Amino acid sequence: MKRFVKITILLLAIFVVSCSPQKRIERVQEKLAVEAIENISGSLSGGWMITLRVRNQTGYSPVIKAGEGEIYSDNVLTAYAALTAPVTIPKKSVSSVDGPLKIKLHNPLRAISLISKLNGKDFAGIELSLSSEIEVMGIKRQIETKRVSAAKIFEQLGLSK
Repeated sequence: MKRFVKITILLLAIFVVSCSPQKRIERVQEKLAVEAIENISGSLSGGWMITLRVRNQTGYSPVIKAGEGEIYSDNVLTAYAALTAPVTIPKKSVSSVDGPLKIKLHNPLRAISLISKLNGKDFAGIELSLSSEIEVMGIKRQIETKRVSAAKIFEQLGLSK
């Protein structure tokens, strides 16, 4: 089950990077990108911490004020994750960024099936939804994306092989 939660966090982290209109994605990916997942630790009861290596070549330090995501497997809500504290991405740097998360499994049996699919790189039937509030220079923006195919996200980021 711990492996499932790590995969859930990975999917949500990748999803955050890829959830805006295509031209904007390309511009942002040039200057702001998750380069690696450095560490995932925690437990279902105590919460999770994901540490990402993030490259930010912009002159701004975006703050993810709030965020939550859902993972669906074959049209069934399988897991929910929520950011438990704001996350700041330092400007003009490559840095380690910690994201504290709370994970809730809605369907543990479906989670086991999802782990099997992900281990085999079979992304068919896996979809992600995300809602987040991001603040840059005092301006807040809500980003929301519903039911995006995990296969599409992994393909865009070159992680499908």
